[in-house]
This record gives sequence, C-alpha cells and structure tokens, in this order.
Amino acid sequence: MRLPVNIFLWTFGATLLPVLALVWGVTSYSEHRFQSEVTREVNDYIEALTGEINNRLLYEREVLKGIAHSQAIQTMLNALVASAQGIRHPDLTSDRIRANSFLAGLQRTVPGLGSIRILDAAGNTVVKTTLGRAAPPIFESLSQVNYVEEELENPKFLNQLRQLPFDEISFLMLPSSLWDVAPNQYPSMLYGVYPLRSLGDMRAGYVVLNTFGEYLDQILALSPKPRNSEIMVIEHDPGNEQRDGLTLYDDKTDRKFITPMEAHPGTQPTYAQSIDDGKFWEAAVAQSNGVYLSKDGESRIYFQEYHPYPRSLVSWFITLRQPSNVTSAPFEDIHQSLWGFTLLALALSLLLAGLGARYFSRPIIRLGQTLKQFADGNRDEIIPVDANTTELRQLQQSFRYLTEHLNDEASRRAAAERQMLQQAKLASIGEMAAGIGHEINNPLNNILTLTRLLERQTEPDHQHLRADINDLRAEAQRVGHIVRGVMNFARQLPPDHQETRIDAWLTELIDRLHPEAIENDVFINLSFAQADCTASFDPNQIGQVVINLLRNAIHASTANGTISVEAYCDPEQLHIVVQDEGSGIDTDAIDKIFDPFFTTKSVDRGTGLGLSISLGIIQYHGGTLSVANRSDRSGVIAHITLPRQKSAPRIGG
Repeated sequence: MRLPVNIFLWTFGATLLPVLALVWGVTSYSEHRFQSEVTREVNDYIEALTGEINNRLLYEREVLKGIAHSQAIQTMLNALVASAQGIRHPDLTSDRIRANSFLAGLQRTVPGLGSIRILDAAGNTVVKTTLGRAAPPIFESLSQVNYVEEELENPKFLNQLRQLPFDEISFLMLPSSLWDVAPNQYPSMLYGVYPLRSLGDMRAGYVVLNTFGEYLDQILALSPKPRNSEIMVIEHDPGNEQRDGLTLYDDKTDRKFITPMEAHPGTQPTYAQSIDDGKFWEAAVAQSNGVYLSKDGESRIYFQEYHPYPRSLVSWFITLRQPSNVTSAPFEDIHQSLWGFTLLALALSLLLAGLGARYFSRPIIRLGQTLKQFADGNRDEIIPVDANTTELRQLQQSFRYLTEHLNDEASRRAAAERQMLQQAKLASIGEMAAGIGHEINNPLNNILTLTRLLERQTEPDHQHLRADINDLRAEAQRVGHIVRGVMNFARQLPPDHQETRIDAWLTELIDRLHPEAIENDVFINLSFAQADCTASFDPNQIGQVVINLLRNAIHASTANGTISVEAYCDPEQLHIVVQDEGSGIDTDAIDKIFDPFFTTKSVDRGTGLGLSISLGIIQYHGGTLSVANRSDRSGVIAHITLPRQKSAPRIGG
C-alpha cells in the first residue's frame, strides 16, 4: 500500500479522539485555573477584611487602656477600694460625677464604644455609661454604697476576675444579668476587662468595655464583596455550648453585630451547626481554613479562622458564601462553542487528510535526492528539517548531524595537517640553522672587518664611497641579525622554570618597551585580574614571547593607539592577552603567520621568525598561543595560555 493511502487512513481514524480530548482538556484546565484564581481572590479578600477588623479591635483595646489610665479613673481608686469593703468613701459622689462626665464625653467623641463600666474589687458596678449616657446609682446594697446595677453575688465570676493579670486586657463574658442585649439574645462580642491597680499593688477594681460592633458592621457592609458573595462571621468557643457556632454576622439573614442589642424579643440566635446538618461546621473546625461545597452543590463557602481576642481560645470564622456556578457559568457558552468547533474541525480535518497525505510523502523524496547529491560530492547544501512526522524529522536530523559531523571532521583533519606541516617547517628550519648558522657567521664577520678596514683607508673627502661602505656594513649587520634569529630558533633550549609573580614580571617587561611605544606614539594599558597570581615558567623565554607580541602590536598600531595587556589566572592556567587597535591581519595571511620568515612588515623591521620562535617556546612550556583578528576587525588579539605548574612540552598540539 502506498504511503499517501496509509497516511490518509491513519489520519481519518485518529482525528476524532484527539480533538475530543483536546476540547475536554482545554476546558477542564481553564475552569480549574479560573477556580484557583477565584479561590486566591476570595482568600486575599478575607485576609484584607480580617486585617481591617483587627485594626479596629486594636484601636478599641488602646482606648480601653487609655480609659484605665485616665485621671478621672485613677482619682477614684480609693473610693473603689472602700466600696469593695462596704464603706462609702466621702469622695465617691464627686468621683462618680467626674467619671460619668469623662466617659460620656469620650463616647460622644469616639463613637462605637458601646457600654463602659467601672467595677469595684467585689465586681459591683460603680459607674456605667452607655452610648454617651450615664446610668444613675439606683440599686441599694446592704452596705452604705449604692450601685448602678444590682449587687453581684457570683463567686465563680468574682474568682475569675481575681485571676486576671495586671497591665493586660482580658476578654470574658459577664454574668447574664449584666448583658447589654435584648431578651433571649447573646452579646456579639466578649467584654474587655482591664484591672485597676491601687497603691501597694492592691486590686482596686476593673474597667469593662463592651463595643456593640457597629463599626465592624460598617466594615463588613461597605467592603466590596467579590462575585456576589455573602459574608458570615461565626464564633468558635469550644468550652461554651451557648456561644460555639453562634452567628455574629450574616448578610443572608441580615444579622449584624449590633443586632442582639436592638433585636426584638421574638428573634432567636442562629448557629452554624444548622448549615448542612452540621457538616459545614465540622469541616471548618477541623481545617481552620479552606473551602466547603454544600450538599446540594449550589453554594461554596470559603472560611478562615481568626483570633480576635489575645490569650483566648475563642476565635471567629470569617466566611464568604458564593454560588457554586460562579466558576462554571463563564464556561457554559465556551463549552457549547468548543463542541461546535470540534465538529467543524473534524469535518475539515477529514477533508484535508486526503490532500495532506500527498504532502507527507514529499520530504522522503526530497531526502533521497539530497542523499544522492551528497554522495556525488555536493556537501554545501544544508539538509532541511521540515518534515511533518516525527520519524521523518528524526531521519532528517540524523542525516544533517551526519553531514555536519563529517564536515567538522574534515575541518579538524585539515587543521591537523596544517599543524603537522607547520611542525615539519619548524623542524627543517632548525636542522638547516644548525648546519649553516656558523658557516654564515664567519663570512659575515670577515665582511664587517673588511668594511672597517676600507673605511679607515678611504679618504675623508670620498663621501660617496664612504656611504657605500656604510650601506654594505648595514646590510651585513642585517644578515647577522637574521642569522642570530635562526640560531636562537634552532637552539630550542629547555626552559628554566622559576616561580614568578606575574604582576611584577609583566610590569618590568612593559617598562622596557615604554620608550619604543612612546617613540611610536602608542599607549600600553596593563591590567591584572588578581594581584597575587604566580606561575612556574622560564621568565626570560616567556618574556621574549611577550616582547615579540608587544612589538608586533606597536608596529601595527596607529598614532595615539592603545595596546591592552591583560593577565589573569584560573586554578590551572595563566592567561596573557595582548590586543591592539590596528587594521588586523589579512584573511589570506592569517594561516601563514607562524611560518618561518613570513612577515607583513617592511624589510628593515622584521625577519618573520618572531612568531615562529614564540610558538616553539610556548609549546615547549606545555601551553598554547593563538593570534586572530578581533571580532570587529579593529585590531589583533593574541592569547597565551600557560600551565601554572611545570608541564610536559606540547609538541604538535
């Protein structure tokens, strides 16, 4: 069966399931992401709301402390101590008037404080103001003191008061006879109690503050609720059946914090245990924070536990109730659209399968043609990797890798051949220099001696003859310089390794070349990455290499040019980099720069042996020397790498 037919049949059979899976996966993933985003948004909202509530409660606690330390309350401490002992203090009436005036004015100035009581040490109410109005002391007692509320006979509550620590606000529930609520209601918030200390660290009495929560109602009512949510605040008090699960605030039933004080006698408190037969409350208490889905699936309740009262087991659950379709409703239209798109895509895919099958076979034909061309020697054409099937693409990638690998191997082989040819040239020059160096030096010495004799025997007025003699001497000296270079190249003396501090050694070399650099109007910039870098090498031989590179850079630089010399060390190697700002090396000459006697300088400025000798020295030290144009063709960069410890020669590498 032909390939196009196979492709058509597989495409026809495999189109429906992937499309359906794609539709299901995309919608499920998107809905899950949206649900996560809604959850994050709600949790952030609850945290922000909790922060605002907490700030309000902190403010009320600071007000309670301020009341306890006010002058009006501190003045009546002695009267409170006497009241607890059944004695009427002579200043009690005036102290009451001042305290009532102060507390009533404070409530009118600072709204939301609810009721404020001053109790004596026996727990009896000496002063009480509610919403800016003072209550009169109309309840007579067996002692000589009249109280604002009936004399308290509750040993359990009195013992609880005596256990309260000084200088701290404690939260507790007063006896039911003292509650500031309508009948059959429970206070929304616990009472804040601050003990009063008299002289001698005696317990003089207590300041009791009850905020009815209208400011909390404002915070909860005015906060912008996300996605049609409803807020509910529930108290969790595991030791008190009357208050555990008590609903303090509920948007759905319009119950507020202030409701118990204003409620009609017929209203009854509501509890969280009534939600889903107690399943929600069990989940909330067990998890502290999370999400609860109602049994009917119509609502989702987000909840977080918050502790409004320091050093108390009582906590609040701040909840946000949302319809469960908040996250699914936006996707209903999307689901319908995607199913319609699925049917359309299926029809189109089946229609295009036949046409596409013809194109799937083309990469195989093109690959076969390219293989033939490669076998015929056309290795410059890049194999395209554009097949639409994984197997064909892998085949194209494998063949491209094969051709690139073969080309790389050919390049490395050519480089190795050039290196071997370079070594052969160096070896032949060395053998030649050893054989003819001394033979050339002897005639040159004779020529120089004869030029001196000729100069002495020539009359002073024969200037032309003297000039010719000087030219002869100069040419002989130049030949001698070339011979000395050849002899130095041929010697290949083993290096005398010494532990060398790089900064001092390089600085000395640069100082030696400064006059030559100044003469050519070139500036040499030396920098070190590590000031204390050391390495083991022959400082004279490596110094010769650096001087050769610097002289080449000086000769290549233009006026006002800069030569950069940088030295740095890594754990194994020393690096020296020399960069100039010249015109660079011609492309056709870059492969010849290490050839003996090859030079781009004028006849009087170079012999062509400097880089050849330098390469031999560096290789004999086990290092490498590279010379190349900078990437922007604005000069040449020479890079020396040397092992920091003595190493075997790197011959041929």
